[in-house]
Amino acid sequence: MAYLGNTPTTQSFISGTDYFNGTGSATAFTLSRTVGSINDIQVTVNNVVQQPNDAYTLSGTTLTMTSAPSSGTNNVYVRYLSTTTQVITPSQNTVGTAQLGTITNIASGNSSLTLQTGSSPTTAVTIDTSQNVGIGTSSPSEKLEINNGNLAVGNAGSNFTMKVLRTGANASSVVVGAFTNEPDIQWTYTGSGALRFTDSTASAERMRIDSSGNLCFNTTNSLPGVGGTSTGIALNSGNLLAVSRGSDTPVSINRSTNDGNLVDLRQDGTSEGSISVSGSTVSFNGGHLSRWSQLPTGSKDESIVKGTVLTNLDDMCVWEKEGVVADNEQLNKMKVSDVEGDTNVAGVFVNWTMDEQYGVDDMNVAMTGDMIIRIADGVVVQKGDLLMSAGDGTAKPQGDDIVRSKTVAKVTSNHITCTYADGSYCVPCVLMAC
Repeated sequence: MAYLGNTPTTQSFISGTDYFNGTGSATAFTLSRTVGSINDIQVTVNNVVQQPNDAYTLSGTTLTMTSAPSSGTNNVYVRYLSTTTQVITPSQNTVGTAQLGTITNIASGNSSLTLQTGSSPTTAVTIDTSQNVGIGTSSPSEKLEINNGNLAVGNAGSNFTMKVLRTGANASSVVVGAFTNEPDIQWTYTGSGALRFTDSTASAERMRIDSSGNLCFNTTNSLPGVGGTSTGIALNSGNLLAVSRGSDTPVSINRSTNDGNLVDLRQDGTSEGSISVSGSTVSFNGGHLSRWSQLPTGSKDESIVKGTVLTNLDDMCVWEKEGVVADNEQLNKMKVSDVEGDTNVAGVFVNWTMDEQYGVDDMNVAMTGDMIIRIADGVVVQKGDLLMSAGDGTAKPQGDDIVRSKTVAKVTSNHITCTYADGSYCVPCVLMAC
């Protein structure tokens, strides 16, 4: 067996037996140990006990028989009747079929515990006085240090969890890097519930996943640039991607091998439009230019339906929060056009949108591009007709084919896309309101 402790210099043995082969002529036999008295052994030849001093004498480790024992295998045996001790040096030992090797420096007075392996022993495991454990190194600097090897943790065929635990508000960290004080990267779970990734100096945070599930890059703000000037990138837990940059382009989209879509715009899983590139030409497909506006009262009028013709007013839109009015240089208010051939047409109504930041109902107004436009019941339009305001929120044929200041749109199809309760209907068009 292997020994734990300092290398032993003596070992006690209990009584045992030596066996010898008789030759019919040999009378002297060498014992395996020294005994103090001839009475400390019992000699048997061919299962017959011999009389001490008469049948044999003893000198040191030499047993001399008076008559040579007859030939036989193990027919002479010597039983030791008392214990004795002798100096031994333990050699390498085996436990089962695995070689244990040499274990040294285990006594309490030594500085560390070292386990060595091999025929020319090399250090395999070291436990120092700081309770640091080193595998492949004799001077571990951490609680567990593995040098020149991999750490594999797992359990094939079942679930397995590796835990890095912390106490109280302390942080738990995983560090990847060279054998220096500065990691290449470090990720840390803090008491605040955030998983943080820091750079090589561990002084600047580069990414975090907070307790709300927000994923933030180069920022701790889950909505960088929204309602403020902070910079960074965040995928908000509400499925909002916020990108903010201080003094350069925030988003770069590149298609490197051929022409085609740069952005696919979808609603309820269906593609409704796109931004595409062909050579040096960028196209905005399936859409129109629009702007925000408000009614004169600032309220919401749900009687206004999609495609209704609107006209410009001199009043400017107002967005105010906690007594602070947002800057607005160009967005004016509108109303439903009530003048036939109105030269002040602004576009057509698309939908209402609640501005949650300011608590205001805004109108989304289409101005230029693909859209539908509302035609009064009984009015007939044809593909190619130029349209103007009919003075009741609908459009009607202009009467000529010259684009004028009163021109709202050009009909692109006779297809009726929808019909309202008052009999008015909408057809596809290209808007020319601005």
